[in-house]
Amino acid sequence: MADRGADDGVDFTDLLPPDLQRQAEVVAEFNSVTTSRTWYHYLLIVASLVFAAVSVGFVGTILWNSLPEWAHHSRTLLGGRGWQAPIGPFGGLAMIVGTLETSLIALALAVVIGIGTSISIVFLIPRRFRNIVATLVELLAAVPSIVYGLWGFLVLAPWMLTTVNPWLNSWPFAKAIFGNPGQEFGTSLLLASIVLAVMILPTFVAISREVIAVVPQDLIEASLSLGATRWQVIREVVLPTARVGLFGATFLALARATGETVAVALVAGGVANVQFHLLYPGTSIAAWIATQFGESSSTEISALMALGVILMIINFGLSLISRGLVNRQRKILAVV
Repeated sequence: MADRGADDGVDFTDLLPPDLQRQAEVVAEFNSVTTSRTWYHYLLIVASLVFAAVSVGFVGTILWNSLPEWAHHSRTLLGGRGWQAPIGPFGGLAMIVGTLETSLIALALAVVIGIGTSISIVFLIPRRFRNIVATLVELLAAVPSIVYGLWGFLVLAPWMLTTVNPWLNSWPFAKAIFGNPGQEFGTSLLLASIVLAVMILPTFVAISREVIAVVPQDLIEASLSLGATRWQVIREVVLPTARVGLFGATFLALARATGETVAVALVAGGVANVQFHLLYPGTSIAAWIATQFGESSSTEISALMALGVILMIINFGLSLISRGLVNRQRKILAVV
């Protein structure tokens, strides 16, 4: 019917109320703008194509340079324990284990502190101070990683060596967990984990605070009206409702922890040994690439590129899991 009216030259918008006529004019203007492409549209298309080409070229270059190592020494790279520069063999197991150790310990520390911080900002701190505290926490993300590394190396390392390490060595089964006290030199996997925890804390707090804040107020008020205390509401209502988003924030923080480079290179010790004693020096994939790349031969560069591929796969997987969980949480809470 609308098509027939248009063919007959009849404009039905004149029959609409004034407010609807205005809406129809806006829609018609929008359709005319979107159907006719301007130079700006073509510029955006070109920019997106350039970005896609650069991304594909970047990933493709790393994969291509790592192919010799994957083709001939893939088993050694994933399971080997020794890194024999400059001709090999190149074992990456120590770097992979060190990355997992430092990242998981840092994540555990950041999650415990971060959830408490997020709950305090949303529910406990007076309203006029919430934005101030949230801004201070998020400003930690603006501190360069080299500053964190220097802080850990110059401040935390001597303090841990004289104060924290003797206290940890007094624990039961301390030698099995932390190692022999005679082999501690300040830099360690535990120190790297603490520095990483501080670095990833703003990322976790920013996302978890948003997830906790969008929990429906009706659920909280209904629980309070039934006689629940504030802590019971947080424990039984808020955290279970926001758990999917909190898992997403956790995986995103973990993805950042696995990729930190300079700070870990300064405080971890730079030793490529497979060991599980937290007070011994170690390294991670990113830190090892940064410290070894400058003096590497062509064969060793291929092995370092292969380590980079492993790190990219880990980070891509964790980022996808994080985004999926956060999007699921938003759909559950009907937040667009």
